Amino acid sequence: MKPLPGSLRPTLYDEAQVDAFLAGEPLPVLPAKPHPDDLLTDAEAGAVAGVSASTIRADAVNGLMPRGKELHGRRWWTRADAEARAARLTQYKGRTAGARDRTPRSRPDHRIAEVVAELDRAEAGHRSSVTAEELAECYGVSTRTGERIMSKARAERSKSIR
Repeated sequence: MKPLPGSLRPTLYDEAQVDAFLAGEPLPVLPAKPHPDDLLTDAEAGAVAGVSASTIRADAVNGLMPRGKELHGRRWWTRADAEARAARLTQYKGRTAGARDRTPRSRPDHRIAEVVAELDRAEAGHRSSVTAEELAECYGVSTRTGERIMSKARAERSKSIR
């Protein structure tokens, strides 16, 4: 079987073929179809599983799939392991190969909405102006972080006014 395009797979020989060659016998024919015991590199296993090579390595380290075996100074996974990884539910898959969604996955800060409400109250005259020092004391953060919260709240408020 030909290696996947772009892989730097070293040439490996089937043990039965090597034994036949050394004994001077005709070489046995290799299987035409992929076999579950085929050894794949991280990139090849990732291509079979539909994830990146780094996800294969990370899953192996984190116990989400077998660690593979080391031969010739390189780690190899069986095709069966890669196919089992592909069959895992989507919510547990890592980033798919070639994914372009690099946006941060941070949660919205609840303090921003609270400060926007306080800014609205201050503008309506129901309270005094909101200060960074007040926010720092209220949320137990530094004055600089209070300024950052205030800045984000003002930006959020200006978006909602438009």
